[in-house]
Formats: sequence, C-alpha cells, structure tokens
Amino acid sequence: MKSLKLYLVIASTFLIYQQSAAQFFAGPHLSQYDPLKAVYFNPAALPNSEMRWQVNILSFNVSAGNDFLRLAGLKGIVKDFDPYRFFEVNMNGRDKNLNITSDIRGPGFMFNFGRNSVAFGTRVREVATINDLDENFAYSLFHYKDDLLSYLPSFENENTSAAINTYAEYSFAYARKLIDKDVHKLSVGINVKLLDKIFHSSFDGRNISFNKYQAVLDSAINVYNSEFDLTVSNDYEDGRLKHDWAFDGWAIDAGLEYAFAPGRLFGKYLFKVGVALNDFGTLRQEHGASSIHFTGNNRGVYASHLLDENNNPKGFNEVLDSLGTRTPVTGKYNITLPSVLHFYIDVKALPKLYVYGGVQVNPYNFRKREGLANMPSRYNIIPRFEIKKIGLYAPLSWDKYEGFSSGAGFRFGQLSIGSANIVSSIIKNNFTGIDFYLSLAFGGKRRVEKI
Repeated sequence: MKSLKLYLVIASTFLIYQQSAAQFFAGPHLSQYDPLKAVYFNPAALPNSEMRWQVNILSFNVSAGNDFLRLAGLKGIVKDFDPYRFFEVNMNGRDKNLNITSDIRGPGFMFNFGRNSVAFGTRVREVATINDLDENFAYSLFHYKDDLLSYLPSFENENTSAAINTYAEYSFAYARKLIDKDVHKLSVGINVKLLDKIFHSSFDGRNISFNKYQAVLDSAINVYNSEFDLTVSNDYEDGRLKHDWAFDGWAIDAGLEYAFAPGRLFGKYLFKVGVALNDFGTLRQEHGASSIHFTGNNRGVYASHLLDENNNPKGFNEVLDSLGTRTPVTGKYNITLPSVLHFYIDVKALPKLYVYGGVQVNPYNFRKREGLANMPSRYNIIPRFEIKKIGLYAPLSWDKYEGFSSGAGFRFGQLSIGSANIVSSIIKNNFTGIDFYLSLAFGGKRRVEKI
C-alpha cells in the first residue's frame, strides 16, 4: 500500500531528531519590542508593548527531535547523506518519542491606540509527533521500513501513536488594558483564527504485537490481535498532495496578564504574571482512500506467502490482508489542535534585564485519541536583556524527553535570530536535535511616557 509505505518512511525519517523545544521563538516572544511574537503566545501582552505599530515581513521557527538517534558526525553529510552512516541508535530499553514543529509567519501587522491593541496575522503551522513507540519497533522502522520479514524477532506496544498535522491560519487579535490605575495594570486579549487544512495523517495503535519465528520449513509471522487505525486525509491522493482553499476550522489564543508598573509608563513594569490558552480549536478533515482500520487474525503466516513471484515483499495491502482484516474508513472527522496552557511570571531583575519563568502544559492525552499531534509539556527560564535596538536571550528549558537544554538568541532592531538548544548541544557534544528561528519585521517608535 503506497500510502502506508510513505507513512512508515516519513515516521522513520522523523526519528533522526531529538525532542523539540516547545516554545516558538524562545526569547523574542517575550520582547516589549517585538509584539507580533506575543500574539500567538498571549495576546493580552500586546498593550504592554513599547511599539506603537509593527509589520511582520517573514518569520520562521523549525524545531525537531526524538530520543532514538543522535548525529554521529557531519563530515560528508551534505555530499553523500546516508542515515545509517551518520546517525547512532540509542537502544536503552525505553519507548521512543518524537516532536517536530515548524512555524512560518507571513505578512501581519499590529497597532496600539490608547488602551486598545489590534493585530492581523498569517501563519502556516506543522506539528508531527510520535508517542511511546516500542524501541524494537522503532529500530525496525528505521532500518527496514516496510519489509516485515526483516523486522526484529518480536516486540509489543500497548499504546502508540504517530501523527502529522499541517494547516494555515488567518488571524485577528484584539487586546485591551482593563485596569490602568496607579501601579496596577491588567490586560486581556484574544486571537481568533480561521484555519485552512493542508495535510493530516495519524497512526493509532493498540496492543500491537509482532512475532517472527522459525516454523518447520519456513519462517512465519504472527501479529496476534494487533489493532490500529491509519488515517490519511484526502489532501493526499494518487501519490501527491493537493490543496483546495477553504475555511476548515477555527482556533483561539486567549489570555490575561497583570503587570505591577510603578511610574505609570507604557511598557514599564517590575514584574508581570500571565496565563494563556493557545491553539484551542478543531479542524475538519475528510478521510482519503488510504484510511483503514486493521485487526490482526492471530494466525502465523509463512514468509513465503508474503513474497511475490520474484521473491520480493508483496505490497502492504496484500501483506495486511494476509495477517488480518483491513477495513476502509470513509467520511469526515474532526481533529484536536495541539493546544497548550501557559503559566508564567516575568521579573525585572536589573535595569533592562528581565527573567522569565514559565510552564507549558499539554492538556491532552493521546491514549484517549486527544491531540495525537501534540506539543510536549515543558519548564522554561529565559533571562533576557532588552533595549530598543538590541535584545539578548538565553533560554533554558527542561522536559522529560530531552532533559536540560539551553540556547541563545539575538535581536537587532526588528531582526531576530537564535536557537533554543544550540548551547547545550555544543556543551554536551550531543547534536541530536535542531531548533532555529529567524524573523524580519519593521515597526514604529516606542510609546512615550504618560504625564
């Protein structure tokens, strides 16, 4: 089956990275001088910006990784790329996990007037995740892809999922400072987004079992009562992606932010605290021709029955039909977006030096088929130095997959560049993940003091 082969190839290719940094544009998204980054983090932060207006030209952030493979060396990787030569396998007896995210932001603008702020934005977003993949299963996918006869002898995977979700956003944000008296400032904001689906696919496996054993004259394979759902949206048909422009769903970012700001100056504060819900919504999809439900028949199948007349592995459709029952799935369905909850505090430690501490929480459980393409939970600390023309950022983070990671970022005017994990990768000599962002915008002058 072409689509299943493609999906397995994609899944195995994803295994070349380590667990991703969870926060897009780590550092600039907090800046008082780059408010369009805050729109997708907490729109309530807009009224505290020191920019009167800003226009985004192009921004992108790519972050990817897993805890299965690490880069063994870079020499010759561009000229003669071979994953089995350039990557080392981490076989430590633990299930494997993955998250790949990319965020491309196109033309957008924001404007502050009085207590109010408005913003418009365009974005293309991709999230791909693998959760709790058995180590032997991961090894077999990476080395042998769709050749079941070459898989490791046995493995079991009670619950596993993999998903990729790509879509475009068209958003309008509004924020208002509700309280602006004395030293207390409270703002609220919402970012409403219309969505245009691009591609979705997921694999949801339950009680996956695989056993390859030697029979009397031939080897045999039994997948027992393995069960999985393979979903491929109708955006992928006949071996190619197609796209029909439409509004296929909705999402919101919403939040509150309180600032303690002596002196009654716009954008000035000693500390602020906030809470935000990001990407809460759904996206309508339609099953493509490759969507199936599979249940194993708990019977051993001779290897010779899985080969064609040329002694090559049969197509996946035929293989699955030999090992169990394959049922096509049709109709429309809704998917949950990769939502997160943010809780944070940002403290002015010294003049122009701020320290941010935050928690990002994934509210969904993939075992309940919620948010199969999800963002990981993560703890973040980000010291930053901010003046109008320059910003310096030193993001620090921890999650259960990657452990500790650290990075560096730089802003000159409205040009930002950085990475959330480059420093720790160099220090640990552990180049197992990537995180990189670049942003270009232009904007108006700082707000002036209130009299």
